[in-house]
Amino acid sequence: MSLPAPGLADGDGEMKNCYSIRGEARYGALAYKHIVIVTNRCDITLQCEVWTDVDPSPRQSVVVEPQGTAEVLVRAVSPARAFKAFGECKK
Repeated sequence: MSLPAPGLADGDGEMKNCYSIRGEARYGALAYKHIVIVTNRCDITLQCEVWTDVDPSPRQSVVVEPQGTAEVLVRAVSPARAFKAFGECKK
């Protein structure tokens, strides 16, 4: 299941258009894995922090290369597939 979430910017209007953040629940071994996916649409490297409504802390850090995508495993074992993904990215 994939749930889109808006990216939050650091005040720079252009940053809002540089990335998107979504969550995906993948089933396996009798449980769901909660994965946050960050897509970078710009030609700069982004430093991002991601979290979910299920696991708001600690925030997970990830570097996303220009025009790249990165996945972060936020929860390895969950009985539920529904969650909301959040994140913030900076240059």
